[in-house]
Amino acid sequence: DRKALPEPDIEAGSGEYKAPTTDMEELLAGIWQDVLGMSEVGVTDNFFSLGGDSIKGIQMASRLNQHGWKLEMKDLFQHPTIEELTQYVERAEGKQADQGPVEGEVILTPIQRWFFEKNFTNKHHWNQSVMLHA
Repeated sequence: DRKALPEPDIEAGSGEYKAPTTDMEELLAGIWQDVLGMSEVGVTDNFFSLGGDSIKGIQMASRLNQHGWKLEMKDLFQHPTIEELTQYVERAEGKQADQGPVEGEVILTPIQRWFFEKNFTNKHHWNQSVMLHA
């Protein structure tokens, strides 16, 4: 019976609050607060004890990436506190694709080849639909 269960204490951490002291700890704490919907996260708080899960972990890693840092999900699972996790966060090496002009011929993909072989009368307009029955 769900009504008989006590309300979860979402502000409960893993004990005494320990504030972030480094820039990385502050960044991670801020991201965790946003992702977990909490007002305060200490560096010894466990991500999963605070309500984190794999989806929220991915959201956290994505936000970290927006700040130029990357984190492997396995590291979050193995080191679920900010204090432990900071040593596994790495600088993201953004690989910029060449944005210069494209020259020369490029072979068609199989679906492009199929499309052009069909000789449709209105090649500028094409819809493909699928009906699924569940």
